[in-house]
Parts: sequence; structure tokens; C-alpha cells
Amino acid sequence: MSKVTIVVICAVAMIALTAVASADELNGAGTHTELNTIVTKIASGVIFVEPFEGLRPRTISPAKADRVGLHEAKAGDEVTLVIDEGNVLVDAHKAGMPAHGHRHMTGNLAYTDVSWKEVQLSTPDGIERYDVDALAGSRLSLMPDGTPVVVELDEDNTIIDIHRLAK
Repeated sequence: MSKVTIVVICAVAMIALTAVASADELNGAGTHTELNTIVTKIASGVIFVEPFEGLRPRTISPAKADRVGLHEAKAGDEVTLVIDEGNVLVDAHKAGMPAHGHRHMTGNLAYTDVSWKEVQLSTPDGIERYDVDALAGSRLSLMPDGTPVVVELDEDNTIIDIHRLAK
């Protein structure tokens, strides 16, 4: 077999595996994992945490740190990270503090901002507007207006996770 054939076969296999993973995600499958870690340093407001085996290094942006109550974090503080099934940081909070105030809503996407910063969700109570966390927004590229979804809202009423509902 030539090198080109091997490369093409590998590329097709990777695309097929990605399609299977994406199909699971789009059908509402998803779990969150809580991991306790330590703040290793803070530079320019960005919080760096101790990496986990098998997971990529993590940072928490200044905006997210303010939103989740970590604006006064210091090196050495223990924090809990909430990671979704796609290895994306969904939430963070001081260790021992519950993820209070999170709620789920179901509806149809009525409007999605092109920069994925705002979503309008059509619910039985009417159209409701929500800000979208930058990490959660990337999923919106696969969801056109009218898509039935379930969203997870944090304490500030910001969408931190979104999944397509199975029809």
C-alpha cells in the first residue's frame, strides 16, 4: 500500500469517528465530571490550574473567574472544575462550594448571534434572551435556528452548556 492510500484511509477513519462522537453529542447525550485541582499561578487575571493526567492544561479567563466567583483566587487555592463530555471547561468554583443556581431549560433556538455571544430561545413562555459562555458557543455552529435544544444556565443566567434534543 502506498503512503497516500494509508493517509487517506486514516483520514476517513478519523472523520467517521468524529461523526459518531458528534451524533452522540447532538442527541443530548452528555455528562459532567467534577475535578478538584489547585491554582498554580495567576497572570494578567488568567487563572492557571494544575493539569490532570489525560486532560489538557486548564486556564480560567478573567471574565469567567469573575462570573463564577473566583475573582479573588490565589495560588494554592483549591478549586473544582466542571468538565463536559467534550473535555470543555463548563464551570469552576471554590472547592467545597456547590454549583448552586444552575438550571436547565428546553426550547427551540429562535435566534443565534453570528459571534455566538447571544441566543434567543423560544419556550412556551415566549422568546427569552441569554448570553452564551465563549466555550459553549462553539457548539452553536452545528445548530441552525429552529433546533430543539436543552441549555444549562449558570448563576448569572449565562448558557454554559447546550445540547440538541433528539426528535
